Parts: sequence; structure tokens; C-alpha cells
Amino acid sequence: ASDPVYSDDVFSCLGYEGTGSAQTITNGVDLSGEGGLVWIKRYDGSQDNVLQNTASGTSKMLRSHGSGQESSGSGRVSSFNSNGFTLGTDADVNANNQDYVSWCFRECPGFFDIVTYTGTGSAQNVSHSLGSEPGAIFIKKTSGSENWAVYHRSAGNASPGKLNGTNAFNTSANGHFNSTTPTSSAFTVNTDATVNENGATYVAYLFAHDDQSFGADQDEAIIK
Repeated sequence: ASDPVYSDDVFSCLGYEGTGSAQTITNGVDLSGEGGLVWIKRYDGSQDNVLQNTASGTSKMLRSHGSGQESSGSGRVSSFNSNGFTLGTDADVNANNQDYVSWCFRECPGFFDIVTYTGTGSAQNVSHSLGSEPGAIFIKKTSGSENWAVYHRSAGNASPGKLNGTNAFNTSANGHFNSTTPTSSAFTVNTDATVNENGATYVAYLFAHDDQSFGADQDEAIIK
């Protein structure tokens, strides 16, 4: 049997104070060896949400509240480590005496997966390594400006949401997921440029639902 995996092996929600100088955030999550996502927000000021992942590397970033393409992340997360991550000096993540919160999701079957893919302009299946049916999927075009597309199990495969907006999940909106429920190995995208423009690049963040393979006896769920 594989070694047991616990929630604090794959997830961290950690507050910290900025220093204005490079600093390392230690949270016990192995990002360099396993891969993952770091999401940071200053909570005592108006700096942007910053999302950086190991698939894109430290030089790229996205903002969860905007439609802009993947942009330079220099000065924000400068390295992904075996027990956390290191910060640069940008005020988005590390202004002196300012307060921040970081959410860290490690790639792990049954919990979280990161997929990058290239659009084809035709409906396509995109493989993933989550190993269970996703409960939620966030997709962002990285090579250009498009809204974030959101699949959530409670809304179904024909009612997408928009992460960077206030609209309800809407059946009259374009069904970005081709009215096809994701499986344990793939999700489907339709022809819309939000999720599948020919030649464009995308990143997808996949969150599991109720996969019961965690804990000492490998029979507990850690995400719903």
C-alpha cells in the first residue's frame, strides 16, 4: 500500500506578514517535488489576487478576478520548495508590515490537479490525473484575454460559471463543457474561445469531490 496522505500534506491556508525583502514561507507542502498552486491575497489592502503554479513556473502569474492573459510573475513567488515557497519583494505578495493569506494546493490524486492544454477549435476531451470525477474545474486562457470558466458539480455540465464575475451559473450561457460531465480521467470543452480557441493555450485547475483515499486507513475524504 502507498503511504497515507493527510490534508496538511496537500493543502495549507497560512497567513503571514510581508517584510519587503525576499522571504521563505514554510507550510509543509511539497511543491517542488509534487507540483501545485499558490494563491495569495493581501487582506489589509487592495493588492490583486495572485495565482502561480508549478506547470507555468515562477515567471508567470494569473489574477482570479481578471480576464487578462498569463503575465510576468517576477517579484512574486520566486521558487516552489519542498516545504512551501519563496517570495520576492513585490507589494502584491510581500510589502513590508502588510498582512497576507496564502492558499496552497498540492497536486495529488483525489484532491487537486493542474492541466495545461492547447485549444483545437473543435470539441475535445482533455486528459487529467485527478483519478476521480472532479467536483469543480477552473479554466483560464493563458495566451490571451478571456474570462475564467467554472464547472461545478452542483450546477451541472450545461451551466458554466465565471470566476471573475458576479453572474449566476447560467444555462443560457455558452456550455463551455459541451454538456458533458467530467470523468475520472478527462473533461470535455466545446468550441468557445473561453476554453478551446484553436492554437490558444489554457490552464485548468481541477478539484476533487469526496474521494475517500486519505488518512491513516486511506478511507477518509478531505475535500468536498
